[in-house]
Amino acid sequence: MRPDPRERGVALILVLVILPLVAIIMTQLSFETAIGDRLASNALANQQFILAIRARETQMRLRLVRDLKDDEKNAGQEGGAYDHYGDLWGPDHEGGQTAVSVRKGDKDSGDEITLYTEVSDEQGKFNINLLTHKDEARAQRARETFRNLLNFYRDEYFKDMERNSWDLDPHEANQVAESVYKFLRGEKREGPIPLPPAEIPDPTTEMKQAIHSVRDLIFADSLFVEKRLLERFTDVETGQTIPSLEDFITIHGDGKVNVNTAKIQVLRAMFKDEHGQRVTAADILHGRGGFLNTMEDQDRRREDYDERKRLEEEGREDEQEVQAYRSLNDLTQVEGMGDTAVLRQNEIDVARDFTVRTNFFLVIITAQRENYYRQQRLVLERHSRGCLTWASEVRIAEMVDLPDRGPAPPASQPP
Repeated sequence: MRPDPRERGVALILVLVILPLVAIIMTQLSFETAIGDRLASNALANQQFILAIRARETQMRLRLVRDLKDDEKNAGQEGGAYDHYGDLWGPDHEGGQTAVSVRKGDKDSGDEITLYTEVSDEQGKFNINLLTHKDEARAQRARETFRNLLNFYRDEYFKDMERNSWDLDPHEANQVAESVYKFLRGEKREGPIPLPPAEIPDPTTEMKQAIHSVRDLIFADSLFVEKRLLERFTDVETGQTIPSLEDFITIHGDGKVNVNTAKIQVLRAMFKDEHGQRVTAADILHGRGGFLNTMEDQDRRREDYDERKRLEEEGREDEQEVQAYRSLNDLTQVEGMGDTAVLRQNEIDVARDFTVRTNFFLVIITAQRENYYRQQRLVLERHSRGCLTWASEVRIAEMVDLPDRGPAPPASQPP
């Protein structure tokens, strides 16, 4: 029996209607499956990042505690416990940097994660809480020190950097210092809020809560945004790395500066006269084995490095003692630091203003896989039984945020 032409027409119409629908459904299912796979892959990658960072964080906590116990055990033999960047928590490899690259995972399978770790001493920085010290004389001196630091830390005055548009001139440094002082006191800020419209109230004298991090200072003055004071970045005009104020100031610790870890800008800012800022600060740095950005110091650095390489090639260890101030008495041996008249002129009290011990550390762990970065920043207070977390935050990082790693590290590092 021959089929009815009308039935064949209906069947053809059904096929023409159903096939596109089936194709659409299959395409949608394929798309949803691909999205699901990508989401699952991203979730897995994110979890791998979290676990890798957490493992590295645990490792650094253990190093800090172990170093403290070793210090306490050897304190009697070495004339007192002290902290410096040659400690266990400091550099992980040759090059003198406080950064290390650790690679985890299989590169061929695409699951390799590179961890960049940087540990810095929070007590090697200037504590801005001193700006509101109850002793007005000390608070006034702290404000002067802070103005010096703001004026120096991006300055070409000491030949540390070339001239750049991000440096604060003395007038701007004074403006920012006064704004930060008023902000910490809870006084009303003058001028517009430095950020785009946001429901952020002005501080008042009734607001007793202290700032939670240095980055809160962005609300103190518009120059924090205009000059990118709290950012570390590369200047496109000069090609030089512009440092962040975060590298020089802190809100943690007792206000004493660790002379074994303080940057030269912090040491310079402690002095009132130019001789102390240029000569005495440099002598303090040299006394702990540090180098300045001068031709003479760079020659010394190369000579030291060549000597270490020569001893290594000969199978011998470098027997040179670690250069650090083991006590404040060692610091007074630096020319000028033992002179009462010089100290009085600069309003410096060695026992009050300096230390060789550290309790607070900033740990920055940046995880990288191809072009994706995740950064964990922690402020830890070290005790013999562990580390107390004072601050913890996650940031999106970029290549410019990665620390100077020095020579290429080995594939893995010891705990």
